[in-house]
Amino acid sequence: MADKEFLLGVKARELLKYTKQATKVVSDDISPQDVRAILHKIAALEDIRDAREVCSQAINAIDRKRKEGFTKSTFRLYGQDMRDIAKQILLDVHAANNTHFLTEYDSRLHKIDAVLDGCSLLLEYITLCMDEKIISTAKGGVWTGKVMDVKRMAGKWRKNDGGRAKSLRDQAQAVRNRQQIGLVKEAIRQYKAGE
Repeated sequence: MADKEFLLGVKARELLKYTKQATKVVSDDISPQDVRAILHKIAALEDIRDAREVCSQAINAIDRKRKEGFTKSTFRLYGQDMRDIAKQILLDVHAANNTHFLTEYDSRLHKIDAVLDGCSLLLEYITLCMDEKIISTAKGGVWTGKVMDVKRMAGKWRKNDGGRAKSLRDQAQAVRNRQQIGLVKEAIRQYKAGE
């Protein structure tokens, strides 16, 4: 990989790792350790009124302890797609870099465009998840920063390779034009020679 494309590959890999970590499924269920601690506390009490108070405190603590993150249903709705998009971004970066530019520049540009499209879609998913309070604004900001790093680098790569591809297309067209002119001249020469 060229230096900048190598760095883009590293950034895309970091994005995939962060996406996997950020989309982990969290459960609203109380952990077995928490249940055990509550039961031990209740068992140590002698008065039923104290047991009621401990149970009430435990319920309030559980209600306040809503975890940030994806439930099973929001993971199926958003999280799995987000992981797949991040994985595809990494695959497209490597596929574009492994495409021989001089002979397959259109294919390479198409793959870079796919990276840019994937980044835009992932940003939309992140916004949806923040709007629905699945993830915090802080986590969304970090995640957006990682996506934007990849998107900016891919955009620069697209711009540079787009210019190079235009130059190669123009050169190829000039060669075809010269060949056409040569064929026409040869046809005219043969026609004049036959008169």
